[in-house]
Amino acid sequence: MSLKSMKNNLSLQKNSHYLLTLFTALAAVLFSLQVAQKEILWGEIGMSKWMYENTPSFIDFLGDVIDAPITDIGAPLLFIGISTLVYWRWGRYATVGILLAGSMTGLTRLSDVVERSGPNKDFIYNESKYYFGEGGYPSGHIVYAVMIFGMLAYLSRDHASPRISRVVKSFMVFLILLNIWTRISGLHHWPADVAGGILMSLPALMVVIWIYHRVPSMLQKTPRLHALVFKN
Repeated sequence: MSLKSMKNNLSLQKNSHYLLTLFTALAAVLFSLQVAQKEILWGEIGMSKWMYENTPSFIDFLGDVIDAPITDIGAPLLFIGISTLVYWRWGRYATVGILLAGSMTGLTRLSDVVERSGPNKDFIYNESKYYFGEGGYPSGHIVYAVMIFGMLAYLSRDHASPRISRVVKSFMVFLILLNIWTRISGLHHWPADVAGGILMSLPALMVVIWIYHRVPSMLQKTPRLHALVFKN
């Protein structure tokens, strides 16, 4: 491949990244406005009922296992544990990346931006019974999972061996999909809450990745910080 072709490919990848970030951010805004205007979207009740009735019990059990560490109390502790593990295995630069992702999990505080009550076993939308942590749009669990587990998968590409990276990426994708599914099948959220969490967290994750790649050049202006992060 010629140098010109390589430059063109890099330019295409960069432009695609920007366009995808812009598209998902715009989609998140438009979708949120749609959810805010309606009590329940078409298909949400049927989808919730089908997933609740047809999800194997062991999947719901795994959902309950992963649910606890991503609660208000457990999430910070889980993040500290993950950050410590990243620092131990992959070093300071990777730790900066996971810390950047963690800073974006503040989006979970938006989980009452549309105060939607959570589902119930009667599958009736009740507008008057919203409590923080029980329903709400978007799903804070999904925002956390996409940001933290997604960033771990991305970091493994540069900081782990190919074999370990495949294992990490596969496991992180599994955890994200498990959260997406069981937030609905476990009647924690309506499907639109989960979709909103995905749409909000994806552009945030891409922004974090964009900043992460520019950390070395940003720190060049402060040699001490640069040495602290990148010295062996």
